[in-house]
Amino acid sequence: MSFEVHEKDLMGRIGFLETKSGRITTPALLPVINPTRLVVPPSSIRRMNCECVITNAMITLKHIPDEARSKGIHATLGFDGVVMTDSGAYQLMVYGKLEVNQEEIIEFQEEIGSDLAVILDVPSGGTRNRAEAEEAVKETLFNAEKSISQRRRSDILWVGPVQGSPYPDLAGMCAAKIGKMPFNVYAVGSVVQLMESYSFDALVDVVMAAKQNLPLEKPVHLFGAGHPMMFSLAVAMGIDLFDSAAYALYAREGRYMTPHGTLSLSELKFFPCSCPICLEYTPQKLLKEPEDEREKLLATHNLYVSLSEVQAIRQAIVDGRLWELLEARSKSHPALLKGLRRLCEYSHFIARFTPSIKKRAIIFSSPESLRRPEVSFHLKKLDTLSKPEEVDVLVILPEPSSRPFYRSRERKILEQNLNLPEPIKRKIQFVLKSSFFGIIPEEVEDVYPLSQHLGVPDPLHAKEHVINVICNFIEKHDYKIVVIPIENDQKDARIEEVCGRKGVKLVKIPLPEKGKKKWKKLGESLMELVKNLPHY
Repeated sequence: MSFEVHEKDLMGRIGFLETKSGRITTPALLPVINPTRLVVPPSSIRRMNCECVITNAMITLKHIPDEARSKGIHATLGFDGVVMTDSGAYQLMVYGKLEVNQEEIIEFQEEIGSDLAVILDVPSGGTRNRAEAEEAVKETLFNAEKSISQRRRSDILWVGPVQGSPYPDLAGMCAAKIGKMPFNVYAVGSVVQLMESYSFDALVDVVMAAKQNLPLEKPVHLFGAGHPMMFSLAVAMGIDLFDSAAYALYAREGRYMTPHGTLSLSELKFFPCSCPICLEYTPQKLLKEPEDEREKLLATHNLYVSLSEVQAIRQAIVDGRLWELLEARSKSHPALLKGLRRLCEYSHFIARFTPSIKKRAIIFSSPESLRRPEVSFHLKKLDTLSKPEEVDVLVILPEPSSRPFYRSRERKILEQNLNLPEPIKRKIQFVLKSSFFGIIPEEVEDVYPLSQHLGVPDPLHAKEHVINVICNFIEKHDYKIVVIPIENDQKDARIEEVCGRKGVKLVKIPLPEKGKKKWKKLGESLMELVKNLPHY
């Protein structure tokens, strides 16, 4: 097995996972196929450029074991790509019992030639309390350890399932232990109920608990991802593979998928899509089709939408715009926005995997943008930014209208009115206010993305953000004097409080509202201030 990562953004990865039946490009959706009820023929799914599917080994063993053994799972399904088989442990949660043991299901998956195969785990999602969830984790880990001696084929990629959901600490503990066992792929399970109840914030906690404890070099699968509007959230958390039966389940109920949500076919007058189904049919024409045919056609559309979303996510990773896509999708439903906000709490961890330089400027489009990993990384660097020993004055400049500041007209106006001797310059540190990054020290202004970003700041959130960053910066560094411009009579007692507590002299410079006068007045006021310094 080889897994090569070629592009990254946030924790999302475009990589190539090699299997005995071909390569999977990640992130990848594996449509769920019921071997006894093929709503969309697998051969048709393959023609949609879908590289991989997943089917249930337990159902296959129960209903068509001889055919699967003699022909192999690929020929049985009529799919010549990569086939993953789930052990069928989900049946335990649905029916409360299993008719086979782990050794039998492992042997069967080897006999039918699965490319990726899952051991027999015990779902924690259907448990009634924490004690039962702990028992499910214990049994899963026992099976995982035992499976090592039960496997015979080395050309199958074996999947180690992570149980513990809905308890993040249990999922983290299970991931840490199973991550030390020899599996090719790991999978986070028992999250279907969280997604069905739209508990995306709880989903984030469970997945992140698992990801932080699994080997970084191995691909991670998410069981039962569901609707395409949440795919970008899953990928942002480092999920490489995910399966979904939603395309078929929704079609059975007459539900029409879009990247942003779900619509009822009976209420549509126009199709907002250009897939082959939507180009050939109108909603009215599709409703007149026989029930089975309508279900098949609607499922095909839903699958096109799902696969198209994966392509959009891949391109967003290439462009360094996965966060922007995630923000856009989070507006689809309040619960998704809640999930994004929970993900923001892991921003420091995600920043470790986000590229330091991207092809394009980053975009700030909402208050959540202020918590994206690039901002978290910058704020962490501010905490550790070393202050030259001779510097004892901090000057906080207004936010410039163009970037980089050193090339701007505003900088030239400031310099014309602020002619400082070199020894004095070395005693002053200049930082720029930034609605998005809080403050930007002048000496790091060229570091990506401090001058490579776009956005329209939200005045309320921006003011709060800037003040918080200024206060923290003053707390972490030792200055004798802090100079801050006052624009539009804006005042904040917190900066005065921090300076007072640290024994720092705070100098306020009232400025005109905007334009050339503001920067001229600032230069003159700073010059006057410097002249009155003891060491001038």
